[in-house]
Amino acid sequence: MPSSRSLIAIRRWIDIGTRAVAARWVDTAAAHVVEVGRQGVQPTLSTIQEIVRRMAGLPGARTLALVSPGFLTGDSDALTFESQIIDLAAQSDVAVGALDARGLYTTSMSASDQVAGGAGVVQYQSDMKRNSMSGEENPLSEFANGTGGSLFHNSNDLDAGLQQLVEAPEYVYLLEFSLEDTKPDGRYHHLKVAVDREGLQVQARQSYFMQKPDRRK
Repeated sequence: MPSSRSLIAIRRWIDIGTRAVAARWVDTAAAHVVEVGRQGVQPTLSTIQEIVRRMAGLPGARTLALVSPGFLTGDSDALTFESQIIDLAAQSDVAVGALDARGLYTTSMSASDQVAGGAGVVQYQSDMKRNSMSGEENPLSEFANGTGGSLFHNSNDLDAGLQQLVEAPEYVYLLEFSLEDTKPDGRYHHLKVAVDREGLQVQARQSYFMQKPDRRK
């Protein structure tokens, strides 16, 4: 019969092995979800781009109300495309207001989420869920901040959200800067806009993406 010390060692080995298997399973499932999302995001971005182009020639204040549960733009092609659409909307004076159609939600694991495994597995899946849900909202936030639109999220009052989306900002300024000295490194570059005046709330684009050159050409 194995000693108590051996039993503890065996139990620890089984627990570690179970965590490793669960982690690989979650990684595989997450990779599949990301790939499915990547295939679906290009048509979504293409549609937004086409609508912005058509709205550019309309008279008066132009606001595109984007109602979506969010989507992932994780690969470089999608991030570059998104940056280009934000540029086009800003230059065309088209504000993109975004409403998160998920309404009020929580990033924590709920009782309906069936998770098998120990505390480590539960924590791992909880982190994955939180990162996924916040990541899906990022494009909505970037479109709104980069074009002078509003972001309405984490609320079930969708009527109030739609009303907020169609309200034009009080002032809009278009700032341009050169990227000649910026290395195309395939990374996000953060931006910060501030004004030297108290009592104002500034909403501005927070980052842009620089795609690496295509070496295959």
